Amino acid sequence: MVEATKLQHPLTHRLLRFLACILAGGVISQAFGCLAAYLIITDSQAAGMVANIVVQHLSYYFLGCAFAILSIANILIKRGASPLKNIRLPLLILMMAVAVASFLLIPRMDYLRETALIDGMPVMLSPFAGYFQVLNILVLMLLLTQIVSSAVVAWRLCNSEST
Repeated sequence: MVEATKLQHPLTHRLLRFLACILAGGVISQAFGCLAAYLIITDSQAAGMVANIVVQHLSYYFLGCAFAILSIANILIKRGASPLKNIRLPLLILMMAVAVASFLLIPRMDYLRETALIDGMPVMLSPFAGYFQVLNILVLMLLLTQIVSSAVVAWRLCNSEST
């Protein structure tokens, strides 16, 4: 016979689930916001600038939320809640993807954009166009990584409650 075990800290687990679902929803909303910027604004350079600003401003929220989830999970793991160990790696991947995209790649793209505008041309017509496209593709891949890793964290936290 299988016995159902009761969680030791039900309110804390509920808080973790809430934060993880808010984080996953925020990352997905960020992706829709960036997509909407490209669909609404006809100038692709301006749309990219708006999308990058959205990503950079939301990065602080995502990093704070991920850090809170990771800190609370680590405290609970030390108190014996070992099933929470499976959210550590996706959270760290999420934090690295957010940090690299927002604090390394997007500022570099802004610099390339400003340099091209000083020369009097859009960035896609400047000599930096190939480099800019590579950075843009990397940012898009990191945004996809953020979506996947935040969804995995939310799924694992919601799934751990049901078992």
